[in-house]
Amino acid sequence: MLKKLKKGFFLGLRSIEQGRTVLFSKDWRLRNQFERPRSIFFNRYWNNVAEGVGAEIDFVGYGFFRLRRDGKTTFVRQGEVMLDDHITLNIAGNKPLVHQLLKEQGYLVPEYVEYDLSTLSKAKEFMRKCGGNFVVKPASGAAGGWGITTKINSAVRLYHASWKASAFSGKLIIERELPGKNYRLLYLNGEFVDAIRRDSPGVTGDGKSTIKELIDKENAMRLNSKMPYALSPLTVDLDCKYTLSDRGLSLNHIPADGERVEVKTTTNQYSRHENHSVLDEIHPSIVDYGRKISNAINVTFSGVDVMIEDCTLPLKESGCIVNEINTTPGLHHHALVSDPEKEVPVGQKVIEYIFSSQAQE
Repeated sequence: MLKKLKKGFFLGLRSIEQGRTVLFSKDWRLRNQFERPRSIFFNRYWNNVAEGVGAEIDFVGYGFFRLRRDGKTTFVRQGEVMLDDHITLNIAGNKPLVHQLLKEQGYLVPEYVEYDLSTLSKAKEFMRKCGGNFVVKPASGAAGGWGITTKINSAVRLYHASWKASAFSGKLIIERELPGKNYRLLYLNGEFVDAIRRDSPGVTGDGKSTIKELIDKENAMRLNSKMPYALSPLTVDLDCKYTLSDRGLSLNHIPADGERVEVKTTTNQYSRHENHSVLDEIHPSIVDYGRKISNAINVTFSGVDVMIEDCTLPLKESGCIVNEINTTPGLHHHALVSDPEKEVPVGQKVIEYIFSSQAQE
Protein backbone atom coordinates (compact mmCIF):
# COMPACT_ATOMS: atom_id res chain seq x y z
CA MET A 1 0.00 0.00 0.00
CA LEU A 2 2.80 2.40 0.95
CA LYS A 3 4.64 1.72 -2.34
CA LYS A 4 1.45 2.49 -4.26
CA LEU A 5 1.01 5.73 -2.34
CA LYS A 6 4.60 6.80 -3.03
CA LYS A 7 4.22 5.97 -6.72
CA GLY A 8 0.96 7.95 -6.85
CA PHE A 9 2.61 10.82 -5.02
CA PHE A 10 5.32 11.25 -7.63
CA LEU A 11 2.83 10.83 -10.45
CA GLY A 12 0.81 13.59 -8.79
CA LEU A 13 3.85 15.87 -8.73
CA ARG A 14 4.36 15.38 -12.46
CA SER A 15 0.74 15.67 -13.51
CA ILE A 16 -1.40 17.96 -11.40
CA GLU A 17 -3.60 18.98 -14.31
CA GLN A 18 -4.16 15.35 -15.25
CA GLY A 19 -5.03 14.71 -11.63
CA ARG A 20 -7.63 17.47 -11.75
CA THR A 21 -9.22 15.85 -14.81
CA VAL A 22 -9.30 12.37 -13.30
CA LEU A 23 -10.40 13.34 -9.78
CA PHE A 24 -12.86 16.11 -10.48
CA SER A 25 -14.41 15.42 -13.90
CA LYS A 26 -17.67 14.11 -12.38
CA ASP A 27 -17.80 16.85 -9.74
CA TRP A 28 -17.13 19.58 -12.29
CA ARG A 29 -19.75 18.22 -14.70
CA LEU A 30 -22.28 18.18 -11.88
CA ARG A 31 -21.27 21.66 -10.77
CA ASN A 32 -21.66 22.98 -14.32
CA GLN A 33 -25.22 21.70 -14.40
CA PHE A 34 -25.99 24.20 -11.65
CA GLU A 35 -25.25 27.19 -13.89
CA ARG A 36 -28.93 27.23 -14.81
CA PRO A 37 -30.35 27.49 -11.26
CA ARG A 38 -27.59 30.00 -10.42
CA SER A 39 -28.59 32.14 -13.40
CA ILE A 40 -32.28 31.91 -12.50
CA PHE A 41 -31.56 32.86 -8.90
CA PHE A 42 -29.32 35.85 -9.63
CA ASN A 43 -31.54 37.11 -12.44
CA ARG A 44 -34.41 37.33 -9.98
CA TYR A 45 -32.15 38.58 -7.21
CA TRP A 46 -30.74 41.57 -9.08
CA ASN A 47 -34.08 42.50 -10.62
CA ASN A 48 -35.58 42.55 -7.12
CA VAL A 49 -32.64 44.62 -5.85
CA ALA A 50 -33.04 47.11 -8.70
CA GLU A 51 -36.74 47.47 -7.94
CA GLY A 52 -35.99 47.88 -4.24
CA VAL A 53 -33.52 50.73 -4.77
CA GLY A 54 -35.41 52.35 -7.66
CA ALA A 55 -32.72 51.63 -10.27
CA GLU A 56 -32.90 50.66 -13.92
CA ILE A 57 -31.34 47.31 -14.75
CA ASP A 58 -30.28 45.74 -18.01
CA PHE A 59 -28.29 42.67 -18.99
CA VAL A 60 -25.19 43.74 -20.92
CA GLY A 61 -23.88 40.25 -21.73
CA TYR A 62 -21.17 37.90 -20.49
CA GLY A 63 -23.03 37.44 -17.21
CA PHE A 64 -23.04 41.16 -16.26
CA PHE A 65 -25.99 43.32 -15.20
CA ARG A 66 -25.84 47.13 -15.20
CA LEU A 67 -27.75 49.11 -12.57
CA ARG A 68 -28.33 52.84 -13.07
CA ARG A 69 -29.95 55.53 -10.93
CA ASP A 70 -29.69 59.33 -11.00
CA GLY A 71 -26.68 59.30 -13.31
CA LYS A 72 -24.79 56.71 -11.23
CA THR A 73 -23.87 53.29 -12.61
CA THR A 74 -22.54 50.03 -11.23
CA PHE A 75 -22.10 46.53 -12.60
CA VAL A 76 -22.75 43.16 -10.95
CA ARG A 77 -22.20 39.56 -11.97
CA GLN A 78 -23.93 36.85 -9.97
CA GLY A 79 -22.61 37.43 -6.42
CA GLU A 80 -19.85 39.85 -7.44
CA VAL A 81 -20.11 43.61 -6.88
CA MET A 82 -17.81 46.57 -7.52
CA LEU A 83 -16.25 46.89 -4.07
CA ASP A 84 -12.68 46.36 -2.77
CA ASP A 85 -9.54 46.66 -4.92
CA HIS A 86 -7.63 43.75 -6.42
CA ILE A 87 -4.84 43.91 -3.81
CA THR A 88 -7.37 43.47 -1.00
CA LEU A 89 -9.01 40.63 -2.92
CA ASN A 90 -5.67 38.88 -3.42
CA ILE A 91 -4.65 39.24 0.22
CA ALA A 92 -7.96 37.90 1.49
CA GLY A 93 -7.77 35.00 -0.97
CA ASN A 94 -4.42 33.88 0.44
CA LYS A 95 -5.31 31.80 3.52
CA PRO A 96 -1.79 31.50 5.02
CA LEU A 97 -1.20 35.23 4.61
CA VAL A 98 -4.51 36.10 6.28
CA HIS A 99 -3.71 33.74 9.16
CA GLN A 100 -0.30 35.38 9.50
CA LEU A 101 -1.66 38.94 9.48
CA LEU A 102 -4.40 38.13 11.97
CA LYS A 103 -2.07 36.23 14.27
CA GLU A 104 0.36 39.18 14.28
CA GLN A 105 -2.48 41.37 15.56
CA GLY A 106 -3.43 38.96 18.34
CA TYR A 107 -6.46 37.27 16.85
CA LEU A 108 -7.14 33.58 17.47
CA VAL A 109 -6.66 31.53 14.29
CA PRO A 110 -6.43 27.76 13.85
CA GLU A 111 -3.03 26.14 14.31
CA TYR A 112 -1.73 25.53 10.81
CA VAL A 113 1.22 24.63 8.61
CA GLU A 114 1.80 25.63 4.99
CA TYR A 115 3.27 22.95 2.71
CA ASP A 116 3.13 21.45 -0.78
CA LEU A 117 3.28 17.96 -2.28
CA SER A 118 7.07 17.91 -2.08
CA THR A 119 7.04 18.78 1.66
CA LEU A 120 4.27 16.49 2.80
CA SER A 121 6.42 15.48 5.75
CA LYS A 122 5.81 18.92 7.31
CA ALA A 123 2.10 18.22 7.40
CA LYS A 124 2.67 14.71 8.79
CA GLU A 125 4.84 16.08 11.59
CA PHE A 126 2.23 18.73 12.39
CA MET A 127 -0.42 16.02 12.68
CA ARG A 128 1.83 13.90 14.88
CA LYS A 129 2.51 16.75 17.30
CA CYS A 130 -1.04 18.02 17.59
CA GLY A 131 -3.21 14.90 17.27
CA GLY A 132 -6.92 14.85 16.44
CA ASN A 133 -8.62 15.76 13.18
CA PHE A 134 -7.34 18.22 10.59
CA VAL A 135 -8.50 20.11 7.52
CA VAL A 136 -6.54 20.31 4.25
CA LYS A 137 -7.17 23.32 1.99
CA PRO A 138 -5.70 24.94 -1.11
CA ALA A 139 -3.77 27.98 0.14
CA SER A 140 -5.48 30.06 -2.56
CA GLY A 141 -7.27 29.77 -5.87
CA ALA A 142 -10.39 27.92 -4.73
CA ALA A 143 -13.84 29.08 -3.65
CA GLY A 144 -17.07 27.55 -2.49
CA GLY A 145 -15.33 24.86 -0.50
CA TRP A 146 -13.79 23.16 -3.53
CA GLY A 147 -10.58 21.32 -2.69
CA ILE A 148 -11.23 21.32 1.06
CA THR A 149 -11.26 18.04 3.00
CA THR A 150 -11.95 17.57 6.70
CA LYS A 151 -11.49 14.56 9.00
CA ILE A 152 -7.81 14.15 8.12
CA ASN A 153 -6.43 11.78 10.77
CA SER A 154 -4.06 9.45 8.91
CA ALA A 155 -1.16 9.61 6.46
CA VAL A 156 -3.31 7.99 3.76
CA ARG A 157 -6.06 10.59 4.14
CA LEU A 158 -3.48 13.36 4.19
CA TYR A 159 -1.99 12.18 0.92
CA HIS A 160 -5.31 11.90 -0.91
CA ALA A 161 -6.62 15.22 0.42
CA SER A 162 -3.35 16.98 -0.46
CA TRP A 163 -3.41 15.69 -4.01
CA LYS A 164 -7.01 16.82 -4.35
CA ALA A 165 -6.25 20.32 -3.00
CA SER A 166 -3.14 20.65 -5.19
CA ALA A 167 -5.37 20.71 -8.26
CA PHE A 168 -6.39 24.22 -7.17
CA SER A 169 -3.13 25.53 -5.72
CA GLY A 170 0.47 24.35 -5.51
CA LYS A 171 0.62 25.74 -1.98
CA LEU A 172 -1.48 23.92 0.61
CA ILE A 173 -2.45 24.49 4.21
CA ILE A 174 -3.34 22.05 6.97
CA GLU A 175 -5.24 23.30 10.03
CA ARG A 176 -6.61 21.89 13.23
CA GLU A 177 -10.28 21.00 12.73
CA LEU A 178 -12.18 23.35 15.00
CA PRO A 179 -15.13 22.55 17.26
CA GLY A 180 -18.41 24.41 17.04
CA LYS A 181 -20.66 25.64 14.26
CA ASN A 182 -19.77 27.67 11.17
CA TYR A 183 -20.96 31.28 11.26
CA ARG A 184 -20.58 34.07 8.73
CA LEU A 185 -20.63 37.65 9.99
CA LEU A 186 -21.22 40.18 7.22
CA TYR A 187 -19.87 43.75 7.30
CA LEU A 188 -20.21 46.66 4.90
CA ASN A 189 -17.77 49.51 5.56
CA GLY A 190 -17.66 48.48 9.22
CA GLU A 191 -21.43 48.19 9.62
CA PHE A 192 -22.70 44.82 10.84
CA VAL A 193 -25.22 43.72 8.21
CA ASP A 194 -26.13 40.09 8.83
CA ALA A 195 -25.17 36.81 10.47
CA ILE A 196 -25.92 33.28 9.33
CA ARG A 197 -25.15 29.83 10.68
CA ARG A 198 -24.36 27.22 8.05
CA ASP A 199 -24.94 23.66 9.17
CA SER A 200 -23.44 20.63 7.47
CA PRO A 201 -25.53 19.40 4.52
CA GLY A 202 -27.36 16.12 4.82
CA VAL A 203 -30.07 13.86 3.47
CA THR A 204 -33.20 12.37 5.04
CA GLY A 205 -33.81 8.65 4.80
CA ASP A 206 -36.89 6.99 3.34
CA GLY A 207 -36.13 3.51 4.71
CA LYS A 208 -35.24 2.02 1.34
CA SER A 209 -32.69 4.24 -0.44
CA THR A 210 -28.94 4.22 0.18
CA ILE A 211 -27.13 7.42 1.13
CA LYS A 212 -25.70 7.61 -2.39
CA GLU A 213 -29.20 7.29 -3.88
CA LEU A 214 -30.51 9.94 -1.48
CA ILE A 215 -27.68 12.30 -2.53
CA ASP A 216 -28.57 11.73 -6.19
CA LYS A 217 -32.24 12.45 -5.44
CA GLU A 218 -31.31 15.61 -3.55
CA ASN A 219 -29.21 16.85 -6.48
CA ALA A 220 -32.06 16.16 -8.89
CA MET A 221 -34.45 18.18 -6.69
CA ARG A 222 -31.93 21.01 -6.43
CA LEU A 223 -31.57 21.11 -10.20
CA ASN A 224 -35.26 20.89 -11.05
CA SER A 225 -36.75 23.14 -8.39
CA LYS A 226 -38.66 26.06 -9.95
CA MET A 227 -37.48 28.28 -7.11
CA PRO A 228 -33.78 27.46 -6.53
CA TYR A 229 -33.07 26.56 -2.91
CA ALA A 230 -29.42 25.54 -3.41
CA LEU A 231 -26.85 26.83 -5.89
CA SER A 232 -24.38 23.96 -5.76
CA PRO A 233 -24.56 20.17 -5.83
CA LEU A 234 -23.87 17.70 -3.06
CA THR A 235 -20.72 15.98 -4.30
CA VAL A 236 -19.50 12.59 -3.20
CA ASP A 237 -15.93 13.68 -2.53
CA LEU A 238 -13.31 12.81 0.08
CA ASP A 239 -14.96 15.03 2.67
CA CYS A 240 -18.20 13.11 2.20
CA LYS A 241 -16.54 9.69 2.38
CA TYR A 242 -14.42 10.53 5.43
CA THR A 243 -17.34 12.13 7.27
CA LEU A 244 -19.48 9.04 6.76
CA SER A 245 -16.64 6.64 7.53
CA ASP A 246 -15.89 8.30 10.88
CA ARG A 247 -19.52 7.76 11.84
CA GLY A 248 -19.39 4.10 10.89
CA LEU A 249 -21.39 4.66 7.70
CA SER A 250 -20.85 4.30 3.98
CA LEU A 251 -22.58 5.42 0.81
CA ASN A 252 -24.37 2.05 0.74
CA HIS A 253 -25.96 2.55 4.17
CA ILE A 254 -29.78 2.76 4.14
CA PRO A 255 -31.00 5.32 6.73
CA ALA A 256 -34.32 4.72 8.47
CA ASP A 257 -37.41 6.55 7.28
CA GLY A 258 -37.12 10.14 8.52
CA GLU A 259 -33.54 9.73 9.76
CA ARG A 260 -31.34 12.73 9.02
CA VAL A 261 -27.73 11.97 8.07
CA GLU A 262 -25.08 14.68 7.68
CA VAL A 263 -23.08 13.63 4.62
CA LYS A 264 -20.33 16.27 4.75
CA THR A 265 -18.46 18.30 7.35
CA THR A 266 -17.71 21.28 5.08
CA THR A 267 -20.76 23.53 4.90
CA ASN A 268 -20.45 25.17 1.48
CA GLN A 269 -22.77 22.75 -0.32
CA TYR A 270 -25.72 23.47 1.96
CA SER A 271 -29.28 24.14 0.86
CA ARG A 272 -31.74 26.68 2.27
CA HIS A 273 -32.74 24.10 4.90
CA GLU A 274 -29.26 24.12 6.52
CA ASN A 275 -28.73 27.88 6.36
CA HIS A 276 -30.12 29.92 9.24
CA SER A 277 -30.36 33.65 9.88
CA VAL A 278 -29.03 34.35 13.39
CA LEU A 279 -28.74 38.13 13.26
CA ASP A 280 -30.54 38.53 16.60
CA GLU A 281 -28.63 35.72 18.35
CA ILE A 282 -24.98 36.78 18.02
CA HIS A 283 -23.54 38.34 21.17
CA PRO A 284 -22.47 42.00 20.67
CA SER A 285 -18.89 41.23 21.73
CA ILE A 286 -18.60 38.69 18.89
CA VAL A 287 -20.01 41.26 16.45
CA ASP A 288 -17.36 43.77 17.55
CA TYR A 289 -14.65 41.13 17.25
CA GLY A 290 -15.70 40.29 13.68
CA ARG A 291 -15.67 43.99 12.78
CA LYS A 292 -12.10 44.36 14.03
CA ILE A 293 -11.05 41.29 12.03
CA SER A 294 -12.62 42.74 8.91
CA ASN A 295 -10.77 46.01 9.46
CA ALA A 296 -7.47 44.17 10.00
CA ILE A 297 -6.89 43.99 6.23
CA ASN A 298 -9.07 46.98 5.31
CA VAL A 299 -11.89 45.07 3.62
CA THR A 300 -14.93 47.18 2.67
CA PHE A 301 -17.37 44.31 2.09
CA SER A 302 -16.44 41.20 4.03
CA GLY A 303 -17.78 37.91 5.25
CA VAL A 304 -15.87 36.92 8.38
CA ASP A 305 -16.12 33.17 8.92
CA VAL A 306 -15.77 32.02 12.53
CA MET A 307 -16.28 28.77 14.38
CA ILE A 308 -18.35 29.26 17.54
CA GLU A 309 -19.56 26.79 20.13
CA ASP A 310 -22.25 29.12 21.55
CA CYS A 311 -22.89 32.41 19.74
CA THR A 312 -25.10 33.78 22.51
CA LEU A 313 -22.23 33.90 25.01
CA PRO A 314 -19.67 36.72 25.33
CA LEU A 315 -16.62 36.41 23.09
CA LYS A 316 -14.25 34.89 25.66
CA GLU A 317 -16.79 32.24 26.66
CA SER A 318 -18.12 31.43 23.18
CA GLY A 319 -15.16 29.44 21.84
CA CYS A 320 -14.95 31.81 18.85
CA ILE A 321 -11.99 31.27 16.50
CA VAL A 322 -11.42 33.00 13.15
CA ASN A 323 -11.59 30.70 10.15
CA GLU A 324 -11.13 33.12 7.23
CA ILE A 325 -12.07 36.48 5.73
CA ASN A 326 -14.06 36.46 2.50
CA THR A 327 -14.12 39.37 0.07
CA THR A 328 -17.00 39.48 -2.43
CA PRO A 329 -18.88 37.28 0.08
CA GLY A 330 -21.66 35.23 -1.49
CA LEU A 331 -24.90 37.20 -1.44
CA HIS A 332 -26.95 34.04 -1.85
CA HIS A 333 -25.89 32.95 1.64
CA HIS A 334 -28.07 35.71 3.04
CA ALA A 335 -31.02 35.13 0.72
CA LEU A 336 -31.39 31.34 0.83
CA VAL A 337 -32.20 31.09 4.54
CA SER A 338 -34.42 28.55 6.26
CA ASP A 339 -36.85 31.25 7.44
CA PRO A 340 -37.49 33.64 4.49
CA GLU A 341 -39.06 36.17 6.85
CA LYS A 342 -35.62 36.69 8.42
CA GLU A 343 -33.88 37.44 5.11
CA VAL A 344 -31.83 40.64 5.24
CA PRO A 345 -31.89 42.70 1.98
CA VAL A 346 -28.10 42.62 1.65
CA GLY A 347 -28.06 43.33 -2.08
CA GLN A 348 -30.07 46.53 -1.65
CA LYS A 349 -27.78 47.72 1.13
CA VAL A 350 -24.72 47.10 -1.04
CA ILE A 351 -26.08 48.92 -4.10
CA GLU A 352 -27.27 51.84 -1.98
CA TYR A 353 -23.78 52.06 -0.48
CA ILE A 354 -22.14 52.01 -3.93
CA PHE A 355 -24.44 54.73 -5.27
CA SER A 356 -23.97 56.91 -2.19
CA SER A 357 -20.18 56.49 -2.45
CA GLN A 358 -20.29 57.66 -6.07
CA ALA A 359 -22.33 60.70 -5.06
CA GLN A 360 -19.56 61.76 -2.64
CA GLU A 361 -16.79 61.58 -5.28
